[in-house]
Amino acid sequence: MLYKTQPPPAHLEPFVDCIWLLAAPKGGDDPEPEIVLPDGKTELIVHFGDAFLKLEGDAYERQARVLMSGQLTERIMLKPTGEIGVVSIRFKAAGAARFFDVPYEQLVDRVVDFAAFEPAFSAAIHDRIARCESHDARLAAMIAVLEERLTQESGEDIFIRQACHHIVRSEGDYSAQDLVKLIGYSERQLERKFKKQVGIAPKTLSRIVRFQKFLAMTKEANTLTLADAAAACGYYDQSHFIRDFTKFSGVSPMRYLSGSHVMSDHLTTPTDPATPAAT
Repeated sequence: MLYKTQPPPAHLEPFVDCIWLLAAPKGGDDPEPEIVLPDGKTELIVHFGDAFLKLEGDAYERQARVLMSGQLTERIMLKPTGEIGVVSIRFKAAGAARFFDVPYEQLVDRVVDFAAFEPAFSAAIHDRIARCESHDARLAAMIAVLEERLTQESGEDIFIRQACHHIVRSEGDYSAQDLVKLIGYSERQLERKFKKQVGIAPKTLSRIVRFQKFLAMTKEANTLTLADAAAACGYYDQSHFIRDFTKFSGVSPMRYLSGSHVMSDHLTTPTDPATPAAT
């Protein structure tokens, strides 16, 4: 399996976490489903290989070629159907709103055919990626798409982007009063505007940031106890941590950590808290 990431150029960095590409030959006839976990990001995804299946209820449904993945508050289950070829823009929490005017609150826990919002763009970007002759060209094409749309007018609220950056930089340890002072909105305005541009509430993003911090810590320190990790991630007790982990992953921390999650490790990444919030 080939997994490549490319950081965005400096002028896209306020909005974009990375551009990534995943490619692999066809596996077995019935591959195991893979978990994708919440990470506080939205993504624009283009399949140049065979489509994936996504678990919906008790059955798998075939996904479209060009997709917008909204904010996740619970795991989703994906299964490849053949040769894997995916290239994607992984946006920061509020970053996609700079480029795409879509109903983010309605996309929570959904992966939607992007043709429902912009059919001409969806067809054009798939054709553009399909005609690329190398993986590097596909990554470059996704960056070019963003640069082209960066010149267009946007309804983005820069203050919400700043609020997201504050939450991420604090590693989820923030107060609503701090955000009110920072950007000048009331708590009610903040939550309404946050859901419109990010999809989820500030408190939910904070919980996801802490959840991802825990996952990152477990990769770096195999001897870390759950209690110590929970405390380091800002959970007030271990039961609070376990409830959040189970909500986001669908399983207990010990059960999740005892398994292998190659695709999940690739397809979800914590936001870098050191990245500046530029305008």
